[in-house]
Formats: sequence, structure tokens, C-alpha cells
Amino acid sequence: MTLSRLLLLVSLSVAGPIQAIAEPRIQPPPENASVDKRALQEMYGGVVTDETVTVAGQDFYQYFVTAWRERDLSERYAISIHERPSPRWGTRVWIEYAQRRVFQAQLPTGRAGIRALSEQAVEMAYQKVADIEVERLLFRDADMGADEI
Repeated sequence: MTLSRLLLLVSLSVAGPIQAIAEPRIQPPPENASVDKRALQEMYGGVVTDETVTVAGQDFYQYFVTAWRERDLSERYAISIHERPSPRWGTRVWIEYAQRRVFQAQLPTGRAGIRALSEQAVEMAYQKVADIEVERLLFRDADMGADEI
């Protein structure tokens, strides 16, 4: 019993008859309850995470997300955009879906070409994500988990 509840009981006993204080009980989920995968997909579907660090990478992310949201059924897929800048090799960006790279490219040195690259990335990434989903639905292997296919 917490101190605040004890003080409440003491004050009630001094002021009048003691009344039972009902504590709300939180019911734990049943042990045999499984996590509904469809509910998780609906909850996290449409999430596009940003793992970019440079201004050019953030521009790519903004243009990509704007074009991605315009695609039909894009809200079903959770993807992530990553960036690795290098002074020697330039900035590399890639997009991942279900732990697979669906697009990878070097960012152009001028910021003017980033919008065109991001729109091209949307087309290629969306097609690759759709291919992965079709493969996942058609290919079954008892030795592999759903995320390994």
C-alpha cells in the first residue's frame, strides 16, 4: 500500500467510517494471446524513417517522402532511408524495406539534381517493394521465417 493511500485511509477513519477503496485492476493479456500481425502492419505501415545526416540527404528524404505518399497503397509499407557521406566517394543513399535494399545511389554533387533522383527512387523502390511482397506471398519454405524470405 502506498503512503498516499495510507494517509487517505487514516483521514477517512478519523472523519468517519472506513469505506473500502477499490483499486482498479489491470487485466494482463491471456497467455495464449498472439500478436496480430495485421494490426502491427496497420500500426507501422506507412512509416518512412529518416537516417540521413547531411543537408543533401535531408533534401532527398523530403522529396522522396512527398512523392512516396502520392503513390497508391504506399501507406502499407514501412521503409527507411539511410545515408553514408564520404568526402572521397561522395554521399551514398539507400532505401530498405524488410531488411533488404530496394534502392541505392550516389547523391549528385549539386542539389538541383536531388529532386529528380528522389522521384526516380520512388518508382524503383515501389516496384521492388511490390516484387518483394509478391515473392513473399508466393514462396513458402518451412525452413525459413517470414522475414527471411
